[in-house]
Order: sequence, then structure tokens, then C-alpha cells
Amino acid sequence: MVGENLIKKGLITPEQLQEVLQIKQQNPTRKLLDILYDKNYISKDNFLRELAQELKVKYISSLDNISLTKIKVPVTILKQVRAIPIDIKLDRVLIASENPLDWNAKSYFQRFFPDAKLEFVLAHKEDIDKVLKLLENKEQINKLKHEIKRELRGEEVPGEESAVIRLIKFIIKSSIDQHASDIHIEPTQKGAIIRIRIYGTLYEKWDLDEDVYNAVASRIKLEAGMDVSEKRKPQDGGFSMELDKNHFDFRVSSLPTVWGESIVIRILDKRNIVKSINTIGISPQNLEYLRAALKKPNGIFLVTGPTGSGKTTTLYASLHEVAGIDKKVITVEDPVEYKLDGIQQVQVNPKAGLTFAGALRSILRQDPDIIMIGEIRDIETLEIAIKAALTGHLVLSTLHTNDAISAVSRMIDMGAEPYMVAAALVGVEAQRLVKKNCPYCLAPYKPSDAYLEPIKHLIKKDTVFYKGRGCEKCNMTGYIGRTLISEIFLVDEKLESLIAKNKDKTELGEYLKSKGYKNMFYDGLRKALNKETSLEEIYRVAKL
Repeated sequence: MVGENLIKKGLITPEQLQEVLQIKQQNPTRKLLDILYDKNYISKDNFLRELAQELKVKYISSLDNISLTKIKVPVTILKQVRAIPIDIKLDRVLIASENPLDWNAKSYFQRFFPDAKLEFVLAHKEDIDKVLKLLENKEQINKLKHEIKRELRGEEVPGEESAVIRLIKFIIKSSIDQHASDIHIEPTQKGAIIRIRIYGTLYEKWDLDEDVYNAVASRIKLEAGMDVSEKRKPQDGGFSMELDKNHFDFRVSSLPTVWGESIVIRILDKRNIVKSINTIGISPQNLEYLRAALKKPNGIFLVTGPTGSGKTTTLYASLHEVAGIDKKVITVEDPVEYKLDGIQQVQVNPKAGLTFAGALRSILRQDPDIIMIGEIRDIETLEIAIKAALTGHLVLSTLHTNDAISAVSRMIDMGAEPYMVAAALVGVEAQRLVKKNCPYCLAPYKPSDAYLEPIKHLIKKDTVFYKGRGCEKCNMTGYIGRTLISEIFLVDEKLESLIAKNKDKTELGEYLKSKGYKNMFYDGLRKALNKETSLEEIYRVAKL
């Protein structure tokens, strides 16, 4: 009956049903929907929708955004009943369960919430597993928090290192294991919440009591070489640590807020330094354009995009492409994130009077061939960069713009003369980072019509998209790593003329399109069609 309904709805084929029925004959206890899902014949959403209809219950398609801090039921019990309280109120508790009709689970939860009405909804077992793993992590944190409180009371706690150090190391190691780029320790009225950024998205992981938060914040500031007693002013610092025989650098920022100091730790993983522009994820056609720009003897080449879009990685990869024994390469950065051999790197220090513009003036007297500027922030820096480009230097830098064409108007808006921009600019690349599908749990799926309708003229009617379902390898997220999507143009004589005449963005765009220019959405769509990422990821970061 279930199989026939799925065929009628066009979710599976008769051949797929026959194959699955044969598997079920050999394994009578397995449910038909489970086999269909394991064979990747139906998506998670369709699996939940059909099972919820069969059980006459509601379902929830994701448990990604639930707050772990409110869950006080022991993990051992949650593992036993395979259910998670996801929305806890005084008079009502919403519980996501693998089996919403399980009376045993209801009796367990009624003990913890005696005065509340319990409402059970169906959730997928993979989503339940993901949350249970996070809660087990949380229990380990709670054990360390208890030991810190004992230390604060003056009691002796076993261990070679203090409980505070062990807790900080646990948070850092757990974050690195989950491929996090940043750790956010954010004070609240009663303590702090710890969130980590994984592939561009923040996830809430742990919570700290006020006394534990104060101990952790003070210790991090001490390790980072910051003034522990100063809590009224923002501070910056850094420290290094060896974990599992790998060396990591950490950049620390503190910011006073109404509830205390917000602390952000940037993880600088030297294992992620890219050695070649072949490996940063740029598509073959755009890579060809990038290499052509880097072969120019002089001019400015810009990489644009918002914070966290991988601009620095692209610049470093570009430097590796052009640097050599016959080239003098100097960079000016704020801060220098990764130290590279064979390249002279200058750290901006405004307190000591060393600004981007000031450093650039000195750099020009050092006889460089290639100059990399971390970011063009003001007209003074821009004018020196243009001067350097026009006097025989290749200048690589970044700007904060939403697309590549906007970089031209941004430079002119900053105060540069259009004819100077036209003469100096060799090309612009704009980019975003998208999450890569996990290859271990990759499965076909059908994006919603809201995503498919705008691109129906670009794809075939029977086009199949893919994304990761979530597994142990990808921490149940469906994604491992990130790749970039990009758009790039090089300046030719006609475009140089248009820029010099201060033509607007629309006219520049029309000319580039006539030459075959495609924006980064199209680049992303190619990657989605190639199973590298999901269609939703492309829409998340790029405009059609």
C-alpha cells in the first residue's frame, strides 16, 4: 500500500519498489520506508512526510536550530527512548522522537515534566543521533565545569593541568574536530553561551555558569597576552597550542558588553594553508582568467567579497603562483595570519604609526616586483596602490563589494579618478564560500519549487540534485569542507575605455555579458549540478 502510494506520487519507480520488496522478503522486520531511504530512493523529507502520514502525527525535518542549554534530561535516558525535548515551556513540552507513539518514552518524560502537556513529533533517527552526540559532549563539559567550581572553592582536583585549562583545551579541540573557524564565548545574564562557526554557520554548543565563564575568560586573556584586569576596553591578543602533534595559532578578541566580555577566538590552522591555486576550488574557466591576470607584469588585481569569503586564501594561493627566486614579493597585512617563507610580510601597527598607506610608501622603496595589500580601506592607500601599479608593479589586494563589477564604482566612489582606475586595473574576481557535500552520505534529493522555478530555463526537466544526508564523517551536517564560487573579468581595451568615461555598472555589465561573462550564481549552479554542493547553498550566498 505504502509503495503503491509512493509510485502514484512519482516519488519512486515500480522497478525501485520491486527491488526493495525483495530486500524486505529477506529482512521481514525492516520497514519499507527505511529500505527506500537507505537505498537513496526517497529523500529525508519524503521519508518523514510519508511515515508521519502513516502514523497520523506531525513531523520535524531538522533539529539544527534547537537550544541544547535547556535540555536537562540525562543523555542516558534520551538514548534509551530515542527522543529529545526540543521546545520546553512551563505548560507544554514539544518532543522530537524516532517513534512518537512510544508509551514508554511518554512515561519517562512525564516524570521530568509533571505539570506540562507533552506533544510528540516525528524526527529522523539521523537527526536524533546528531543531537545525542552533542549532548554527550555537553555532559563532558559539565564534568569539567564541576571540577572548576571545586578549584574555585580551593579544593584539590586530580589531573596534571588545572580544570580551567582542560576545559579550554576541550572546547578548542572539539571545535577543531568539527572544522570550526571561530569560537564565540558570549556572556549572558547568568553566565555565557559558547557557539562555534562551522563552514560559515554558527552553532550553539555549550553553556557556562557565571563563575566558570569568568575563570575561562580570564585564563584565555592571560594565555593571549592581554590585560586580565582590564574589562572596560576591547583588547586583541593571540596564543599558540599543540594538539595531537599539530600546531595551531589562535587570534583572540575581547569586547565589553552589558553582561561581561564577549570573547572570540579565531582558529588559524596551518594545515589549511593552500599551496596552489589549483586546490582552492576555483572552476577551470575562472582559473584560466586568474592565471592570465597574475601573468601581467603590472597593474592591480582585486579579490572582492564579504568578510569570511576566502579572499585571503585566494590571495595567498595567488602569491604562491607568482612568487619565485627571481621575484621580490612584499605584503602589508592587518594582521599577518600565516607566515610564509620567501615573502616579506609587514604587519600594520596603527598604534606605532604604521598604517597601510605608510607601510606602502616604505615598501615602494624596497624594490618589489609584487605587492600584496591585505585590504584597500581608504583613498590614500588606493592612490598609492594605483601609483605602484602604474610604475611597473603587480598589486594584489581585496575590497568589500558584493560582486566583481561593483569594484570599479567602489574605487571611483572612494575618490580615485576614473581614467587612473582604468589604466591601473587588470581584473577583478568576486567570490563566496559554499559548503561541500559530504561524499560519504551523498544522496539525490528534490529541491523545493521555490529554488527550482527561477532556474527552470537553465536546467533540464529531469535534472537531479544531490546533497549529504548527514553521517558520522560529517558530524551529521551533510557537508565536509568548503569550496568557492566566483565570477571574474579581465580589463580589455574596450572595458578600459568604458571605465575611463565613468560609465555606470549597468553599461559595464552589458559589455561584459556580450563577452561571455557569467556571475557567480551560474558558477555555483555548475557545481551543484556536478554534485559538489546543494542548490540551497548557492541561493544562500549568491544572486541569480
